[in-house]
Amino acid sequence: MKTETHELESSSPGTRRRLICHRYGDGKGPVVYLQAGLHADEMPGVLVLQHLLPLLDRAEMEGRIRGDVRVVPVANPLGLSQWAFQRPLGRMEAETLHNFNRGYPDLALLVGDTVEPHLTDDSDANRDVIRAAFREVLAEKRSRARTEMIEEQLTLLSWSCDADYVLDLHCDHFAVLHLYASPARPEITSLLCRSTGAKLALIEAVSGGNAFDEANTAPWKHLRDRFGDRFPIPSPCFSTTLEYRGQLDVDDATAAEDAANLMTFLAGIGVVAGWAAVPAHPDALTLPLGGAAEVFAPQGGLVTWAVETGAMVNEGQTIAHVTDPLTRTRLPVLAPTSGMVFRQELWRPCLRGASLAHVAGERIVRTGDMLSD
Repeated sequence: MKTETHELESSSPGTRRRLICHRYGDGKGPVVYLQAGLHADEMPGVLVLQHLLPLLDRAEMEGRIRGDVRVVPVANPLGLSQWAFQRPLGRMEAETLHNFNRGYPDLALLVGDTVEPHLTDDSDANRDVIRAAFREVLAEKRSRARTEMIEEQLTLLSWSCDADYVLDLHCDHFAVLHLYASPARPEITSLLCRSTGAKLALIEAVSGGNAFDEANTAPWKHLRDRFGDRFPIPSPCFSTTLEYRGQLDVDDATAAEDAANLMTFLAGIGVVAGWAAVPAHPDALTLPLGGAAEVFAPQGGLVTWAVETGAMVNEGQTIAHVTDPLTRTRLPVLAPTSGMVFRQELWRPCLRGASLAHVAGERIVRTGDMLSD
């Protein structure tokens, strides 16, 4: 294993943070990038990678890694340091309230004019030209990053932009294991679900907000849209946001099992040899992201749930109640669509109009920018 360290430029006197990327393999095969903790209050994925690293150590020692595996065990040291009222902020940067997983640069826009004169009829050569342009523009932007958060984002993307597979490990509040992916590589989505045991795959080409996963896939789509009638643009890398259940699902036994499942996925894509386990989980329910309907509180008060996460419900079914403890008014919360209740909010008190959950169904109920901040 080789370790690359990037020291972030200090934002204030006396402080220093760094990003670390562990690299395994000979670099002569597929490139896989994994990171966790981009939302710094989401720890399940961080623990999963802690259990994955020894498995990769052994695989490399035994010469069983066929390619380049990059692991960033903590993707957001800046967020880890930001707490308020004895709680981690995690999701938003404290100064600007910018979501750490939004607003990554549009690489297609940045390199389109640059790569056009160098594109040919050779798809593999075009891939190399595009990846080199990605690396170059990110290095240039990182050298003049205005803030520590922007430098952090650019560093992470510079480590992933030339990967064939990108796994960004997150979690929700209360949730089943689920993932978000583009429709470009359905066979890999299926393999990952069958390897990890994901219950739900939410699919969208571009969901808005330029989150980290789409910052790695959307540029290839945009470049293909622009040049595809003249030059062959290869299929995008497979990139996913993999949601490891809920924030409280942090224990060694579960994380060790999840790490072994990731090794099964790595073996399935040919990056790890000599791994006996094969994908043994049922394939996930695959639905459009536009079919994930948000559920809102009809009044302020106390939330009590009538169903668990993972439950299949019908449109109009009561899935929870919100009780006003002063008036004793108890109002039902109804499923806005038929499908799976795949996530619920962490807090039991709520304000009127607050988001409480999401139900994923087949019917499209949302378009445009579909990622909540």
